[in-house]
Amino acid sequence: MDIIIASFDAISEVNMDYTITMYLHQYWTDERLSWNSSIPIHEMTLSGEFSQNIWVPDTFLANDKQSFLHEVTERNKMLRISGDGKIAYGMRLTSTLSCSMNLRNFPLDSQNCTVEIESYGYTTSEVLMKWNYPRAVHGVEHADVPQFTITGYQTEDRVVSTATGSYQRLSLVFQLQRSVGYFIFQTYLPCVLIVMLSWVSFWINHEATSARVALGITTVLTMTTISTGVRQSLPRISYVKSIDVYLVGFNKFLMIVMCFVFVFAALLEYAAVNYSYWGRRSREGGKERWEINNEDQESAVNMKSWGVPSSFINELHESPSDPRTPELNSKSVPSSAIPKQQPSPILSLCPSGSKEIDDAPEYPRFTSSMRRMRSRPSFPVR
Repeated sequence: MDIIIASFDAISEVNMDYTITMYLHQYWTDERLSWNSSIPIHEMTLSGEFSQNIWVPDTFLANDKQSFLHEVTERNKMLRISGDGKIAYGMRLTSTLSCSMNLRNFPLDSQNCTVEIESYGYTTSEVLMKWNYPRAVHGVEHADVPQFTITGYQTEDRVVSTATGSYQRLSLVFQLQRSVGYFIFQTYLPCVLIVMLSWVSFWINHEATSARVALGITTVLTMTTISTGVRQSLPRISYVKSIDVYLVGFNKFLMIVMCFVFVFAALLEYAAVNYSYWGRRSREGGKERWEINNEDQESAVNMKSWGVPSSFINELHESPSDPRTPELNSKSVPSSAIPKQQPSPILSLCPSGSKEIDDAPEYPRFTSSMRRMRSRPSFPVR
């Protein structure tokens, strides 16, 4: 028996299977189909439908989930008989085969997927199956597997015992190494950039609450979205994978600080700084003093020209900034420090005590009776 690999169509981690298109060839000898050497025909190639008229092995794929035989443009089966009774029986089929995967190291993992070939009803005492060495498998070096690289393959031959007897089983094992390039650009690199983006909040003023909180929550939600997208492409398995260690930040026995923890810690850092800052302000109770700015003093109104003593001006500058403190409320400007009002240099336009200014004009009052009179209609009297 030999196999020619046509293509690897798909590998599904969610369903734990892979799809392969191959040519399956079987060889055996049936002396009943031999003919005399006097006939000049060395071999005959017949239609695959002729296989229903002769004995053929009941071969099946033990790990098959779904298979179909190609029928374009004719049914893809071939039967070739030689004069000495040797028979070659081939077919082209596409099969979805189960592949048990260990995803603990995902996406830096390697998998072994097999093709299990076995006789369904004939035991080892009736039919023996073996690989057609040295050309048992062809086309592996030309096969292109999505997200994987075929690092090698091997063939196995063993006997499987069941309740109905012992059967010969041939196995073809593909050794697949996952290509990490896709995950570098789709998962690892975006996560690194998001973590670096979350660190930008360390340079934002802690009083800018909306900016820091929005940046922290956005990065956390983005990391959650990436992690959810990765999990949707994987089965619901209970053990922890390498991608979980990188995205979420935990392992089987030890918490590992990774992307999600970095981003979430950046958000918690702002909460801690904000709590510490406002807690310190409330404990000090407004006792902090502002530094005296000489430039502001020079540009301010010159109170010395008003006759205010210098000692009182210094007390005003050194007083607490919080007006609620009793120290400032107890301060009052002495009456002697307030200068007397100086006469204005502008000449008065009106003489002192004139009637035009002192006597206010009298205006008629608007009463409720006047309102009623105004609301009534008036008619002319003839």
